[in-house]
Amino acid sequence: MTLYGLAARNVFRNGRRTALNMIAIGLGVALMVVCLGWVQGYATYIYGAIIHFQTGSAQILREGYEDQSARFPLDLTVTGYRALRSQLLAQKGVTGVSGRLDFPARVIAPTGAVRLLGQGIDAESEREVSVLSKKIVAGSYLDGSPGILVGAAIARKLKVEVGAILQVSATDRYGVENRVALPLRGLFSFGYGAMDDSIAYLDLGSTQDLLDLGDEVTRVVLAGPLPTEVEQTARSYLRSHVGASAPADPAAKPLVAYGWQEFAKATVSGVHTDTYSFYVIAVILFALIIVGILNSMSMSVHERHRELAALRAIGFKRLTARRLILLEAATLAAVGTVAGFLVSAPIVYWLGIRGVDIAAYIPKDFPVPFGEIYHADYRLWHYVLSAALGVGASLAGALLPARRAARLPIAETIGAGI
Repeated sequence: MTLYGLAARNVFRNGRRTALNMIAIGLGVALMVVCLGWVQGYATYIYGAIIHFQTGSAQILREGYEDQSARFPLDLTVTGYRALRSQLLAQKGVTGVSGRLDFPARVIAPTGAVRLLGQGIDAESEREVSVLSKKIVAGSYLDGSPGILVGAAIARKLKVEVGAILQVSATDRYGVENRVALPLRGLFSFGYGAMDDSIAYLDLGSTQDLLDLGDEVTRVVLAGPLPTEVEQTARSYLRSHVGASAPADPAAKPLVAYGWQEFAKATVSGVHTDTYSFYVIAVILFALIIVGILNSMSMSVHERHRELAALRAIGFKRLTARRLILLEAATLAAVGTVAGFLVSAPIVYWLGIRGVDIAAYIPKDFPVPFGEIYHADYRLWHYVLSAALGVGASLAGALLPARRAARLPIAETIGAGI
Protein backbone atom coordinates (compact mmCIF):
# COMPACT_ATOMS: atom_id res chain seq x y z
CA MET A 1 0.00 0.00 0.00
CA THR A 2 1.35 3.42 -0.92
CA LEU A 3 1.74 6.20 1.62
CA TYR A 4 -1.21 8.00 0.06
CA GLY A 5 -3.41 4.90 0.33
CA LEU A 6 -2.37 4.39 3.93
CA ALA A 7 -3.22 8.01 4.73
CA ALA A 8 -6.66 7.70 3.12
CA ARG A 9 -7.36 4.48 5.03
CA ASN A 10 -6.36 6.09 8.32
CA VAL A 11 -8.61 9.09 7.68
CA PHE A 12 -11.74 6.96 7.38
CA ARG A 13 -10.94 4.56 10.24
CA ASN A 14 -12.63 6.85 12.73
CA GLY A 15 -15.84 7.86 10.98
CA ARG A 16 -17.18 10.24 13.60
CA ARG A 17 -13.96 12.24 13.96
CA THR A 18 -13.48 12.38 10.19
CA ALA A 19 -17.06 13.56 9.67
CA LEU A 20 -16.69 16.32 12.24
CA ASN A 21 -13.44 17.52 10.71
CA MET A 22 -14.87 17.47 7.20
CA ILE A 23 -17.95 19.36 8.34
CA ALA A 24 -15.76 22.01 9.97
CA ILE A 25 -13.58 22.42 6.87
CA GLY A 26 -16.53 22.23 4.48
CA LEU A 27 -18.55 24.83 6.36
CA GLY A 28 -15.51 27.08 6.61
CA VAL A 29 -14.86 26.85 2.87
CA ALA A 30 -18.55 27.30 2.00
CA LEU A 31 -18.87 30.35 4.23
CA MET A 32 -15.69 31.80 2.78
CA VAL A 33 -16.89 31.38 -0.81
CA VAL A 34 -20.34 32.81 -0.08
CA CYS A 35 -19.01 35.72 1.95
CA LEU A 36 -16.22 36.63 -0.48
CA GLY A 37 -18.74 36.93 -3.30
CA TRP A 38 -21.10 38.89 -1.07
CA VAL A 39 -18.39 41.35 -0.04
CA GLN A 40 -17.13 41.64 -3.63
CA GLY A 41 -20.68 42.27 -4.81
CA TYR A 42 -21.11 44.89 -2.09
CA ALA A 43 -18.07 46.79 -3.33
CA THR A 44 -18.89 46.27 -7.02
CA TYR A 45 -22.48 47.42 -6.58
CA ILE A 46 -21.71 50.47 -4.46
CA TYR A 47 -18.88 51.64 -6.70
CA GLY A 48 -20.97 51.04 -9.82
CA ALA A 49 -23.92 52.91 -8.31
CA ILE A 50 -21.79 55.91 -7.42
CA ILE A 51 -20.22 56.01 -10.89
CA HIS A 52 -23.55 55.74 -12.73
CA PHE A 53 -25.58 57.95 -10.40
CA GLN A 54 -23.16 60.73 -9.57
CA THR A 55 -19.50 60.79 -10.48
CA GLY A 56 -19.00 59.17 -13.87
CA SER A 57 -15.73 57.31 -14.44
CA ALA A 58 -13.66 60.50 -14.19
CA GLN A 59 -14.11 64.26 -14.18
CA ILE A 60 -12.22 67.27 -15.45
CA LEU A 61 -12.34 70.45 -13.32
CA ARG A 62 -10.27 73.52 -12.70
CA GLU A 63 -7.60 72.85 -10.11
CA GLY A 64 -8.91 73.82 -6.66
CA TYR A 65 -12.58 73.86 -7.69
CA GLU A 66 -13.69 71.37 -5.03
CA ASP A 67 -12.09 73.48 -2.29
CA GLN A 68 -13.64 76.74 -3.46
CA SER A 69 -16.99 75.58 -4.83
CA ALA A 70 -18.87 76.15 -1.57
CA ARG A 71 -17.89 79.86 -1.49
CA PHE A 72 -17.26 80.72 -5.12
CA PRO A 73 -19.03 78.07 -7.23
CA LEU A 74 -18.68 79.96 -10.52
CA ASP A 75 -15.15 81.36 -10.24
CA LEU A 76 -13.40 78.26 -11.62
CA THR A 77 -15.25 77.12 -14.72
CA VAL A 78 -14.21 74.99 -17.68
CA THR A 79 -14.37 77.15 -20.79
CA GLY A 80 -14.84 76.01 -24.38
CA TYR A 81 -16.94 73.02 -23.31
CA ARG A 82 -18.27 72.00 -26.75
CA ALA A 83 -14.84 71.80 -28.38
CA LEU A 84 -13.40 70.00 -25.36
CA ARG A 85 -16.22 67.45 -25.43
CA SER A 86 -15.64 66.67 -29.12
CA GLN A 87 -11.93 66.12 -28.54
CA LEU A 88 -12.44 63.94 -25.47
CA LEU A 89 -14.94 61.70 -27.25
CA ALA A 90 -12.20 60.81 -29.73
CA GLN A 91 -9.94 59.49 -26.96
CA LYS A 92 -9.37 55.80 -26.25
CA GLY A 93 -11.81 54.18 -23.81
CA VAL A 94 -14.10 57.22 -23.52
CA THR A 95 -17.73 56.43 -24.41
CA GLY A 96 -19.46 59.50 -23.02
CA VAL A 97 -18.69 63.11 -22.10
CA SER A 98 -21.13 65.51 -20.50
CA GLY A 99 -20.82 69.00 -19.02
CA ARG A 100 -22.44 69.98 -15.74
CA LEU A 101 -22.88 73.43 -14.25
CA ASP A 102 -23.35 73.35 -10.46
CA PHE A 103 -24.75 76.33 -8.56
CA PRO A 104 -26.86 77.15 -5.48
CA ALA A 105 -30.46 77.56 -6.61
CA ARG A 106 -33.77 78.66 -5.17
CA VAL A 107 -36.76 76.99 -6.83
CA ILE A 108 -39.92 79.04 -6.43
CA ALA A 109 -43.53 77.91 -6.91
CA PRO A 110 -46.80 79.75 -6.13
CA THR A 111 -47.09 77.68 -2.95
CA GLY A 112 -43.55 78.12 -1.64
CA ALA A 113 -39.85 77.86 -2.35
CA VAL A 114 -36.95 75.49 -1.63
CA ARG A 115 -33.18 75.82 -1.79
CA LEU A 116 -31.48 73.09 -3.78
CA LEU A 117 -28.29 72.34 -5.64
CA GLY A 118 -29.01 73.44 -9.17
CA GLN A 119 -27.27 71.44 -11.87
CA GLY A 120 -27.36 72.46 -15.49
CA ILE A 121 -26.87 69.39 -17.65
CA ASP A 122 -26.16 68.73 -21.30
CA ALA A 123 -29.28 66.56 -21.49
CA GLU A 124 -28.47 64.30 -24.44
CA SER A 125 -24.85 63.84 -23.40
CA GLU A 126 -25.92 63.12 -19.82
CA ARG A 127 -27.64 59.95 -21.04
CA GLU A 128 -24.16 58.55 -21.74
CA VAL A 129 -22.71 59.17 -18.27
CA SER A 130 -25.55 58.77 -15.75
CA VAL A 131 -28.86 56.98 -15.20
CA LEU A 132 -30.88 60.17 -14.71
CA SER A 133 -32.89 59.69 -17.92
CA LYS A 134 -33.96 56.23 -16.67
CA LYS A 135 -35.20 57.53 -13.32
CA ILE A 136 -38.05 59.72 -14.56
CA VAL A 137 -41.25 58.65 -12.76
CA ALA A 138 -43.61 61.30 -14.17
CA GLY A 139 -43.49 63.52 -17.23
CA SER A 140 -40.45 63.25 -19.47
CA TYR A 141 -36.72 63.73 -19.53
CA LEU A 142 -35.23 66.98 -20.82
CA ASP A 143 -35.43 66.94 -24.62
CA GLY A 144 -33.19 69.88 -25.51
CA SER A 145 -35.80 72.58 -24.96
CA PRO A 146 -35.82 74.70 -21.77
CA GLY A 147 -37.05 72.88 -18.70
CA ILE A 148 -36.40 71.63 -15.19
CA LEU A 149 -36.53 68.29 -13.39
CA VAL A 150 -37.09 67.95 -9.64
CA GLY A 151 -37.45 65.03 -7.28
CA ALA A 152 -40.91 63.60 -6.71
CA ALA A 153 -40.69 64.50 -3.01
CA ILE A 154 -39.82 68.13 -3.83
CA ALA A 155 -42.78 68.34 -6.20
CA ARG A 156 -45.10 67.16 -3.43
CA LYS A 157 -43.58 69.68 -1.05
CA LEU A 158 -44.14 72.53 -3.52
CA LYS A 159 -47.54 71.12 -4.50
CA VAL A 160 -46.77 71.25 -8.20
CA GLU A 161 -47.29 68.84 -11.07
CA VAL A 162 -45.60 68.25 -14.40
CA GLY A 163 -46.23 71.21 -16.67
CA ALA A 164 -46.18 73.82 -13.91
CA ILE A 165 -43.99 76.88 -14.38
CA LEU A 166 -41.27 77.23 -11.76
CA GLN A 167 -39.04 80.22 -11.11
CA VAL A 168 -35.35 79.48 -10.54
CA SER A 169 -33.33 82.15 -8.75
CA ALA A 170 -29.51 82.15 -8.65
CA THR A 171 -26.62 84.56 -8.16
CA ASP A 172 -24.06 84.85 -10.94
CA ARG A 173 -20.30 85.28 -10.48
CA TYR A 174 -20.72 89.05 -10.34
CA GLY A 175 -23.12 88.94 -7.40
CA VAL A 176 -26.22 89.69 -9.45
CA GLU A 177 -29.35 87.70 -8.64
CA ASN A 178 -31.09 86.46 -11.77
CA ARG A 179 -34.28 84.52 -12.38
CA VAL A 180 -35.61 82.31 -15.12
CA ALA A 181 -39.03 80.73 -15.57
CA LEU A 182 -38.95 77.10 -16.67
CA PRO A 183 -41.62 74.45 -17.22
CA LEU A 184 -41.45 71.40 -14.97
CA ARG A 185 -40.71 68.70 -17.54
CA GLY A 186 -40.55 65.70 -15.27
CA LEU A 187 -40.10 64.20 -11.82
CA PHE A 188 -37.26 61.84 -10.99
CA SER A 189 -36.70 59.36 -8.18
CA PHE A 190 -33.41 57.60 -7.53
CA GLY A 191 -34.78 55.99 -4.37
CA TYR A 192 -31.99 57.86 -2.63
CA GLY A 193 -33.01 60.76 -0.43
CA ALA A 194 -29.66 62.56 -0.60
CA MET A 195 -30.25 63.13 -4.33
CA ASP A 196 -34.04 63.11 -4.63
CA ASP A 197 -34.49 65.85 -2.05
CA SER A 198 -31.54 68.10 -2.82
CA ILE A 199 -30.98 68.48 -6.59
CA ALA A 200 -32.83 70.21 -9.40
CA TYR A 201 -31.70 69.55 -12.99
CA LEU A 202 -31.96 72.28 -15.61
CA ASP A 203 -31.09 72.22 -19.29
CA LEU A 204 -27.56 73.55 -19.80
CA GLY A 205 -28.54 76.40 -22.12
CA SER A 206 -31.04 77.90 -19.66
CA THR A 207 -28.52 77.53 -16.85
CA GLN A 208 -25.78 79.33 -18.77
CA ASP A 209 -28.21 82.17 -19.57
CA LEU A 210 -29.34 82.36 -15.94
CA LEU A 211 -25.78 82.64 -14.68
CA ASP A 212 -24.57 84.89 -17.50
CA LEU A 213 -22.04 82.34 -18.71
CA GLY A 214 -20.98 81.48 -22.22
CA ASP A 215 -19.87 78.01 -23.28
CA GLU A 216 -18.79 77.20 -19.71
CA VAL A 217 -19.41 74.39 -17.23
CA THR A 218 -18.05 73.66 -13.78
CA ARG A 219 -17.18 70.04 -14.48
CA VAL A 220 -16.86 67.70 -17.44
CA VAL A 221 -17.90 64.14 -16.63
CA LEU A 222 -16.46 61.21 -18.61
CA ALA A 223 -17.75 57.66 -18.88
CA GLY A 224 -16.20 54.41 -20.10
CA PRO A 225 -16.23 50.68 -19.36
CA LEU A 226 -12.92 50.88 -17.48
CA PRO A 227 -12.89 53.85 -15.05
CA THR A 228 -9.15 53.63 -14.42
CA GLU A 229 -8.44 53.74 -18.16
CA VAL A 230 -10.78 56.72 -18.59
CA GLU A 231 -8.99 58.60 -15.80
CA GLN A 232 -5.58 57.87 -17.33
CA THR A 233 -6.81 58.87 -20.78
CA ALA A 234 -8.15 62.18 -19.47
CA ARG A 235 -4.88 62.98 -17.73
CA SER A 236 -2.86 62.02 -20.79
CA TYR A 237 -5.09 64.23 -22.95
CA LEU A 238 -4.63 67.24 -20.66
CA ARG A 239 -0.84 66.75 -20.64
CA SER A 240 -0.61 66.56 -24.41
CA HIS A 241 -3.12 69.33 -25.17
CA VAL A 242 -1.69 72.20 -23.21
CA GLY A 243 -3.74 74.71 -25.15
CA ALA A 244 -6.97 72.95 -24.28
CA SER A 245 -6.18 72.77 -20.58
CA ALA A 246 -4.73 76.24 -20.20
CA PRO A 247 -7.18 78.99 -19.19
CA ALA A 248 -7.45 82.23 -21.14
CA ASP A 249 -6.34 84.12 -18.05
CA PRO A 250 -2.69 83.16 -17.29
CA ALA A 251 -3.38 83.70 -13.57
CA ALA A 252 -6.23 81.15 -13.60
CA LYS A 253 -5.68 77.53 -12.67
CA PRO A 254 -5.28 74.70 -15.19
CA LEU A 255 -7.64 71.82 -15.83
CA VAL A 256 -7.09 68.65 -13.81
CA ALA A 257 -8.52 65.15 -14.29
CA TYR A 258 -9.73 63.23 -11.23
CA GLY A 259 -10.85 59.62 -10.85
CA TRP A 260 -14.32 58.92 -9.49
CA GLN A 261 -12.85 57.97 -6.08
CA GLU A 262 -11.94 61.61 -5.49
CA PHE A 263 -15.65 62.43 -5.23
CA ALA A 264 -16.61 59.45 -3.08
CA LYS A 265 -13.85 59.28 -0.46
CA ALA A 266 -16.18 58.64 2.48
CA THR A 267 -17.96 55.81 0.68
CA VAL A 268 -14.72 54.17 -0.48
CA SER A 269 -13.34 54.39 3.05
CA GLY A 270 -16.52 52.82 4.43
CA VAL A 271 -16.34 49.93 1.95
CA HIS A 272 -12.69 49.31 2.83
CA THR A 273 -13.55 49.27 6.55
CA ASP A 274 -16.38 46.78 6.00
CA THR A 275 -14.10 44.58 3.88
CA TYR A 276 -11.35 44.57 6.50
CA SER A 277 -13.92 43.66 9.16
CA PHE A 278 -14.94 40.64 7.10
CA TYR A 279 -11.32 39.52 6.75
CA VAL A 280 -10.87 39.73 10.53
CA ILE A 281 -13.93 37.50 10.98
CA ALA A 282 -12.56 35.07 8.38
CA VAL A 283 -9.22 34.84 10.23
CA ILE A 284 -11.04 34.05 13.48
CA LEU A 285 -13.16 31.41 11.71
CA PHE A 286 -10.17 29.58 10.27
CA ALA A 287 -8.25 29.90 13.54
CA LEU A 288 -11.08 27.93 15.17
CA ILE A 289 -10.86 25.34 12.39
CA ILE A 290 -7.10 25.04 12.97
CA VAL A 291 -7.67 24.47 16.68
CA GLY A 292 -10.26 21.80 15.89
CA ILE A 293 -7.94 19.99 13.46
CA LEU A 294 -5.07 20.24 15.96
CA ASN A 295 -7.16 18.61 18.66
CA SER A 296 -8.46 15.90 16.32
CA MET A 297 -5.07 14.98 14.86
CA SER A 298 -3.47 15.00 18.31
CA MET A 299 -6.08 12.50 19.50
CA SER A 300 -5.45 10.39 16.40
CA VAL A 301 -1.70 10.29 17.03
CA HIS A 302 -2.25 9.49 20.71
CA GLU A 303 -4.59 6.57 19.90
CA ARG A 304 -2.26 5.18 17.22
CA HIS A 305 1.07 5.64 18.97
CA ARG A 306 1.84 1.90 19.00
CA GLU A 307 0.95 1.60 15.30
CA LEU A 308 3.13 4.58 14.40
CA ALA A 309 6.00 3.24 16.48
CA ALA A 310 5.70 -0.14 14.74
CA LEU A 311 5.85 1.57 11.36
CA ARG A 312 8.98 3.36 12.52
CA ALA A 313 10.43 0.01 13.63
CA ILE A 314 9.95 -1.61 10.22
CA GLY A 315 11.68 1.20 8.37
CA PHE A 316 9.55 4.37 8.42
CA LYS A 317 11.79 7.35 8.78
CA ARG A 318 10.86 10.38 10.88
CA LEU A 319 10.15 12.39 7.73
CA THR A 320 7.89 9.63 6.37
CA ALA A 321 5.89 9.49 9.61
CA ARG A 322 5.48 13.25 9.51
CA ARG A 323 4.37 13.09 5.88
CA LEU A 324 1.80 10.43 6.72
CA ILE A 325 0.04 12.66 9.25
CA LEU A 326 0.17 15.66 6.91
CA LEU A 327 -1.23 13.55 4.05
CA GLU A 328 -4.11 12.52 6.30
CA ALA A 329 -4.79 16.21 6.99
CA ALA A 330 -4.56 17.01 3.27
CA THR A 331 -7.04 14.23 2.48
CA LEU A 332 -9.44 15.65 5.06
CA ALA A 333 -9.01 19.10 3.56
CA ALA A 334 -9.55 17.91 -0.03
CA VAL A 335 -12.79 16.10 0.77
CA GLY A 336 -13.97 18.92 3.04
CA THR A 337 -13.21 21.54 0.39
CA VAL A 338 -15.15 19.66 -2.29
CA ALA A 339 -18.04 19.29 0.15
CA GLY A 340 -17.83 23.03 0.88
CA PHE A 341 -18.04 23.89 -2.82
CA LEU A 342 -21.07 21.62 -3.24
CA VAL A 343 -22.82 23.12 -0.23
CA SER A 344 -22.14 26.67 -1.40
CA ALA A 345 -23.20 26.07 -5.04
CA PRO A 346 -26.98 26.70 -4.62
CA ILE A 347 -26.32 29.75 -2.43
CA VAL A 348 -23.83 31.11 -4.96
CA TYR A 349 -26.38 30.62 -7.73
CA TRP A 350 -29.12 32.34 -5.76
CA LEU A 351 -27.04 35.34 -4.70
CA GLY A 352 -25.07 35.73 -7.91
CA ILE A 353 -27.69 34.97 -10.59
CA ARG A 354 -31.10 35.50 -9.01
CA GLY A 355 -30.08 38.20 -6.55
CA VAL A 356 -31.78 39.41 -3.39
CA ASP A 357 -34.47 42.09 -3.13
CA ILE A 358 -33.09 44.42 -0.47
CA ALA A 359 -34.92 47.63 -1.35
CA ALA A 360 -37.32 47.29 1.58
CA TYR A 361 -34.43 46.97 4.04
CA ILE A 362 -32.37 50.00 2.93
CA PRO A 363 -33.04 53.21 4.90
CA LYS A 364 -33.93 56.24 2.79
CA ASP A 365 -30.97 58.17 4.15
CA PHE A 366 -28.47 55.37 3.43
CA PRO A 367 -25.50 57.15 1.79
CA VAL A 368 -25.46 55.00 -1.35
CA PRO A 369 -28.15 54.79 -4.07
CA PHE A 370 -29.01 51.09 -3.87
CA GLY A 371 -31.41 49.61 -6.39
CA GLU A 372 -33.97 46.90 -5.79
CA ILE A 373 -32.01 43.73 -6.56
CA TYR A 374 -28.58 43.07 -5.08
CA HIS A 375 -26.28 40.53 -6.74
CA ALA A 376 -23.17 38.99 -5.22
CA ASP A 377 -20.09 39.04 -7.44
CA TYR A 378 -18.27 35.68 -7.53
CA ARG A 379 -14.86 35.35 -9.11
CA LEU A 380 -12.40 32.50 -9.69
CA TRP A 381 -9.94 33.73 -7.07
CA HIS A 382 -12.67 33.43 -4.40
CA TYR A 383 -12.71 29.66 -4.91
CA VAL A 384 -8.93 29.42 -5.10
CA LEU A 385 -8.51 31.42 -1.89
CA SER A 386 -11.23 29.47 -0.08
CA ALA A 387 -9.67 26.13 -1.06
CA ALA A 388 -6.20 27.38 -0.06
CA LEU A 389 -7.49 28.47 3.33
CA GLY A 390 -9.26 25.14 3.88
CA VAL A 391 -6.14 23.13 3.02
CA GLY A 392 -3.89 25.55 4.87
CA ALA A 393 -6.00 25.39 8.02
CA SER A 394 -5.99 21.59 7.95
CA LEU A 395 -2.22 21.38 7.43
CA ALA A 396 -1.56 24.02 10.07
CA GLY A 397 -3.64 22.06 12.56
CA ALA A 398 -1.71 18.87 11.74
CA LEU A 399 1.83 20.29 12.06
CA LEU A 400 2.28 19.70 15.80
CA PRO A 401 0.72 16.19 15.76
CA ALA A 402 2.92 15.30 12.76
CA ARG A 403 5.99 16.49 14.62
CA ARG A 404 4.99 14.45 17.64
CA ALA A 405 4.42 11.32 15.53
CA ALA A 406 7.92 11.67 14.05
CA ARG A 407 9.49 11.88 17.52
CA LEU A 408 7.80 8.86 19.13
CA PRO A 409 10.39 6.74 21.03
CA ILE A 410 10.11 3.40 19.23
CA ALA A 411 11.24 0.92 21.90
CA GLU A 412 9.43 2.55 24.80
CA THR A 413 6.24 3.03 22.82
CA ILE A 414 6.02 -0.56 21.61
CA GLY A 415 6.93 -2.01 24.94
CA ALA A 416 5.07 0.13 27.44
CA GLY A 417 3.09 2.77 25.58
CA ILE A 418 3.26 6.46 26.30
